[in-house]
Amino acid sequence: MFDVYIRVSRLGERSEGEATEVYEAQCRAWAERAGVGVDLVEEDTDVSGATAVAERKLERLIQRVEGGESEGIITPYLDRFGRDLIEGALAYRRLKLAGGRLVCVHDGIDSERPGDEFQFQIRMVFAEDYLRRTRSNFQAAVERAAARGVYLAGRAPFGYRKDEQGKLVVDEQRAPLVVELYARRAGGANVGQLTRWLQGEGVEITKSGVRSILKNRAYLGEMRVQSGRRGAPSVRKNHHPPILSDQQWEAGQVKHDYVPRSGLTKDARLRGLVYCASCGKRCKLTLYGPAGKRKTTYTCTYERCPAHAGMKASKLDAHIDDLLWRAAAEHEPHVEAVILGDRRYSEALLAVEAARRDFEQFRDSIELQRELGIEGFAHGLKVRKQALELTRRQLAHVRRPPGSSGSKQRISFEEFMREYERERYLQFIERIRLKPAGRVGARLPPVEERVEVYFVGSEQPYAPEPIRGDPATLALLHAAHT
Repeated sequence: MFDVYIRVSRLGERSEGEATEVYEAQCRAWAERAGVGVDLVEEDTDVSGATAVAERKLERLIQRVEGGESEGIITPYLDRFGRDLIEGALAYRRLKLAGGRLVCVHDGIDSERPGDEFQFQIRMVFAEDYLRRTRSNFQAAVERAAARGVYLAGRAPFGYRKDEQGKLVVDEQRAPLVVELYARRAGGANVGQLTRWLQGEGVEITKSGVRSILKNRAYLGEMRVQSGRRGAPSVRKNHHPPILSDQQWEAGQVKHDYVPRSGLTKDARLRGLVYCASCGKRCKLTLYGPAGKRKTTYTCTYERCPAHAGMKASKLDAHIDDLLWRAAAEHEPHVEAVILGDRRYSEALLAVEAARRDFEQFRDSIELQRELGIEGFAHGLKVRKQALELTRRQLAHVRRPPGSSGSKQRISFEEFMREYERERYLQFIERIRLKPAGRVGARLPPVEERVEVYFVGSEQPYAPEPIRGDPATLALLHAAHT
């Protein structure tokens, strides 16, 4: 029993001879003439021939051959089997190794006949070349349409409408709303306020719709056309009449950053990590001290706490900084594990780059293609591709070091340093237990006696080794402070 594979890249208006039913009938007719039966028919619709075999239903049919459930695959044309030379060669090889058979009805290819493998390779080269030229022609058609002023997106942006030729013209009723929207945004209005204002003007819109309007450069008269390179579209200026000037559009791009009402989190790098040793509740940020001289403090505010703990943020931050440096110098195991984790990330990143270079050099080598032949070259390329994917998976499982998130948000240097330090704390510290200061009026215990630091993965608080020095020098220092 054989299986039938049919692939159609685009549905819609097709010639009579290109319907999937016609393709299936042609394959069944060949099977009847050859005296074999058809067991399973698989169809891939709206799927490009360049799509990997593993992502198509063809993979299932090949696995059936490899498992002994099918004798082979029948397809109407070779280009229905695929249009990628490497993927096609690998699929062909899998069928041959499994003892299966590939039949392309109208191309006269039958893998059972000697010499048809060479014909398969030649025709696959032409199929891939056709795909490349088709893509190039499509891109050229898109460029020509854009040059004529045709707006290629399905719907016109808010404030525009399409004419009979598909070009954008200004909507006289809604364009003033776009101008007013940008003016309000420049004046400080947030997205929620802008959404409610537009809804009050009779416009059915959501917050996401308002955000789309605020970042759409079509209002400057620009048209972005895909160039065929991912993330690098070509931009056509003066493609259609603009609604906004450059100054109006830029004014609407102002970021209105969230500012905490109390401003207490500005310098509190340990927020969320400090807990009261008496009740176990998380300490909150409060202001302490006389008016005009108040300082941010970590304070336990739990009503039933038997002894509330509290400490100035600046004092606690400085103490934690000192402990981290000492722990790193002493090679404390949990801190060392995080540091080594940072190294593992950079090493994993280098491994990805090395695998990528190896893959690209092998892929682009004409000499290797000639020397290894189509099957040997395809196998080598597959091995290197798998190695590259493996290094990428390994990189994804390694924790990023602080400051390597790649965020594109614009912040000041001071804000960056605060967030970097906070990330650094989160990498190393699980929690901090803060003990109460004791009775009012009594001598204040040293900071190191009131603070316990638990590093990530540790069940015991960090106990730094005592600092040792020259006894005579220490005696002089003690005498000077008594």
